[in-house]
Amino acid sequence: MLALPSVSQIVVGNVDINKADSVRIIEVLIAEKLSRKSVNVFVDFGQKSNFRSGYLDNNSDNQRIIDPETKKEIRFTSASALLNFMEINNWEHYDTAVVRDKSEQSFYYYFRKRIK
Repeated sequence: MLALPSVSQIVVGNVDINKADSVRIIEVLIAEKLSRKSVNVFVDFGQKSNFRSGYLDNNSDNQRIIDPETKKEIRFTSASALLNFMEINNWEHYDTAVVRDKSEQSFYYYFRKRIK
């Protein structure tokens, strides 16, 4: 069984989205696999640098989930691993969209912060 890190914070770029009162809904893009061991995950919580942003300074590092202790990107082996991680960390999955573009598929997962 794969053990997922459970933290009381989820850091995207340099923002703890669990503590940010202005962040209640997020969109998570899972694109193609990075390797055989992990998927490519991007988080959009309304930050300036996001996967829909078309400007030159768009930085994908600001869209990645970061381990708060090691400051390195958390890699997920599958969409299920990401879904479990988010649920454990107080985010409720409420919708999914699949977008097909030629030979590629992208999966968008929508989460809302659970109100305590």
